[in-house]
Amino acid sequence: MEIKIRELCKSYGKKKALQNFDATFENGIYGILGPNGAGKSTLMNILTDNLLRDSGRILCGGKDILKWGAAYRKSLGYMPQQQQLYETFTVTEFLAYMGTLKGMKKKEIRARMELLFPLLNLDKVKRKKIKELSGGMKQRVLLLQALLNDPKILILDEPKERIRIRNLISDLSQDRIVLIATHVVSDIEFISKEILLMKNGRLIDKASPEQLQAKIQGKVFEMSVGQQELEEVKEKFEISNLFRKDGQIIVRVVTQKRPEGYDEIREAAPTLEDVYLY
Repeated sequence: MEIKIRELCKSYGKKKALQNFDATFENGIYGILGPNGAGKSTLMNILTDNLLRDSGRILCGGKDILKWGAAYRKSLGYMPQQQQLYETFTVTEFLAYMGTLKGMKKKEIRARMELLFPLLNLDKVKRKKIKELSGGMKQRVLLLQALLNDPKILILDEPKERIRIRNLISDLSQDRIVLIATHVVSDIEFISKEILLMKNGRLIDKASPEQLQAKIQGKVFEMSVGQQELEEVKEKFEISNLFRKDGQIIVRVVTQKRPEGYDEIREAAPTLEDVYLY
């Protein structure tokens, strides 16, 4: 399975949500990282055929997804950012309904639910109405419906149940493309084979976490400062972290040049949080 995106553009009036976006996805997990408004959800909605592009191409197996039509959509699993659920349905009723919309047979739906309920720890709530569930449980139901048809392309837009989803997706990613759009670094840091950095509708960079971190080697420093110096440091540098140790404040900064005039300045190994801030 391979998806190629070429020169994808989308605007809302004068706002350019996506600008000449290019990427290629093969089996594995890809983290799409960027602040709110970066264009992540627009990209997800175009990929799921919920939104029309202005221009550009999206090829699946060498053929545009618009020409694949329903056949492409049957290969998708989508977990949207917003919880759009039928509150009066039980969990089982909702999933049966979603499976029917996906074109699945009743026997197939039952088999998939029996497999996925225990994986997502939903066995005890499968007969409860969705309105009775916590926000976290609703997120798991949304993930289960996304996995119901055993999709070859799984798209998760700002998942909330982070630890459980992260561990499960890591196990399920061997034979499918998984795209996770998020603004939270920890969601994707340790499971993504590649991370796409987005800003203002543009793809800023795309590489493995290790390669991205290597690009800012020599630009991350930790130093000890007093309370009086802290405000000055905040004005002069981008701070990625700070903590107290032995009465001193240890500040971690991302900067082009090595800081001067502070105690115990040392270069630090970059993290993905540092890359995101940089």
